[in-house]
Amino acid sequence: MEDKESIFLQEVEEMLTELNVALKGFQIYPPGHSVLKNITLRVNNLLINLLKEGDLNISLMGQDLVINGIPFLRASGVIESFKQEMRKKEIEGISFLGGLEEGELKGFIESFSSKNWREELDKRKISHIKIGKISIDLQSAAKKVVSKQETFQKIYQGNINRAEEIIEGAARIKEVESDKVNSTVENILQSLLKDKSAFLSLNSIKNYDNYTFAHCVDTCMLSLIQGESLNFSKDNLLELGVSAFLHDLGKISIPEQILNKPSKLTLAEEAIIQEHPIKGAKLLQQTEGITPLAAVVAFEHHIYYNLEGGYPKLKQERKLNLFTMIIAIADVYDALTTLRPYRRPFLPYQALRTISQLAGTQFEPFLVRNFVRLLGPYPIGSFVRLNTNELGFIWKLNPGRLPWVKIIFDAEGKKLEDFLIVDLSLQREREIVFYDNPLFKGITAEEIISSR
Repeated sequence: MEDKESIFLQEVEEMLTELNVALKGFQIYPPGHSVLKNITLRVNNLLINLLKEGDLNISLMGQDLVINGIPFLRASGVIESFKQEMRKKEIEGISFLGGLEEGELKGFIESFSSKNWREELDKRKISHIKIGKISIDLQSAAKKVVSKQETFQKIYQGNINRAEEIIEGAARIKEVESDKVNSTVENILQSLLKDKSAFLSLNSIKNYDNYTFAHCVDTCMLSLIQGESLNFSKDNLLELGVSAFLHDLGKISIPEQILNKPSKLTLAEEAIIQEHPIKGAKLLQQTEGITPLAAVVAFEHHIYYNLEGGYPKLKQERKLNLFTMIIAIADVYDALTTLRPYRRPFLPYQALRTISQLAGTQFEPFLVRNFVRLLGPYPIGSFVRLNTNELGFIWKLNPGRLPWVKIIFDAEGKKLEDFLIVDLSLQREREIVFYDNPLFKGITAEEIISSR
């Protein structure tokens, strides 16, 4: 079930869709045309419904559209189009006030769609629509994002808990509960589509103790983000997600002392590790209700893209499945950025650089480039040093521009009691200079993400 805030933003988006149509309509059709009356009526009805809850304030803050203090974070062509219109007209905000009448709305749309829109608007008596600067506290808007983040964190942890039930159940009874897997992946997909940035930040919370279960969820999320960017259908996304969630299922047969061994494995132990793709594939082939592609991915996910490395060794050449190639990248990225008994975690940019260097050999080149593009030059979870000497944490992506950061340490190296949230795309005085390593500061991504 969608929360009230999501429904509200959807209703605003629907209203702006009709308003965009109306603005274009008044540029095409002559005044008094029946089409214009119908369009205006649709916008009016949607606005009246929204105004039942109070005034509607729409403001442009940097590159974000903020609705009644709520940043509109999801990618939307309608929202982008309306932002462009506001920028073109050099408008910071529009307020629709309670008591708005259809005649006022018609006059607003007709004026707003003309070249000399300010002059036209001044001629009309429109008391329930205000244009200008709307004062909204950026920190207040950011706190709303934090509140949403906390909700997503609970969902994320719930998915990890379900992964634990599923994996431990499979280890115990040698059987996979397909209904639980499918419903968990569907839940992950629905949550992810609401806000990718929120879940990418959760992926940066790395807990050594629950690595096995979090790795199922994280690999699933990262694979779904890539699949969604490639315009997979919902059914294909669910198949991809299930395959990613279960890709390492064969590891339930490996003794824990080998999986978590802090020193170099012996040849015999390496041989045991390399059996897990075959064992996982066999178990999944015997499971009803799971996509057959899950078994294919479980078998293939450690085989190199160029077929010249990895395991198990192939008896005859085969072309790797597309799902396998997507999941292999997500699998390695998540593994590299997680603390393991035998090595420290890579920083996000280091993991992306390593994966990029393996494009064409271990990984499919286009999918690597796309994966790097999706996570951005400064992946969520990265720690960065600013030109002000402040230390920041990449907290939210701004597609195509600079990200949001949480500033954790000030210029003198003092840890802030209340982390400062900054949208770098709105700042001239702050710039990212280079990446930093949080291990030297004794701070974790979980502490930052959980802070208010």
